[in-house]
Amino acid sequence: MAFKVLSQWIIISLFGLVGLTGSSCQHQGVAPDDNPVFPPLSTIALVGFRPALFPAQAPGMVRSPISGAVFAAEPVSEEIAEAISTQLFERLTKESPYQWVSPREAAAAFSRITSSDPNLTDRDVYLGIAKALSADAVLGGHVYRWRERHGTDYAASQPASVAFDIYLMTAADGMTLWKARFDKTQISLSENVLDLQTFLKARGRWMTAHELAEIGLSEVVETFPKEGKGKE
Repeated sequence: MAFKVLSQWIIISLFGLVGLTGSSCQHQGVAPDDNPVFPPLSTIALVGFRPALFPAQAPGMVRSPISGAVFAAEPVSEEIAEAISTQLFERLTKESPYQWVSPREAAAAFSRITSSDPNLTDRDVYLGIAKALSADAVLGGHVYRWRERHGTDYAASQPASVAFDIYLMTAADGMTLWKARFDKTQISLSENVLDLQTFLKARGRWMTAHELAEIGLSEVVETFPKEGKGKE
């Protein structure tokens, strides 16, 4: 019996190692044929995240205003979007080679620009913010889903589910230099042995939406363009 149990865990571990080669946070550059030389960047305005759907709106499939990618979206409060924007700002500014404009400063510019012309696209608003704040680039995106866990650490009737994307665009022409997306609903290891990575990070627990989002934010920070890439 002990040998049988050990064999099952070995099989699960092998599948898990295969799963480690993938990632829930899909960070992609522009297609190779369209990928320009990464320009020198000094100052980046971090607009952060905005809700793709607001609390009064109905859930549904939503297309990213920036990339056109489709997400299963649910209403998200502005408070949630602001909280994870602040968290991202704190993580990105630690030992960063760039000068950063905070989400709070960007929010003031956002209000001025959108009130002057409510028909502007999200991309136009982001670029307007970058130019208004004398930034070389802008980093912004959307939160598509923030579904909280129902239950406890070890007994959940509904798992946490989080989805967001984010884009780094030049202020001069709106070119996308880098992008990342995170779209994940936690499931049990028995439902998907390939998701061992999340199981280990959760230490066998059902995570809250905040804990699940932290995994995505960590991957965003890890893959964000580092010093020297824009100065070669």
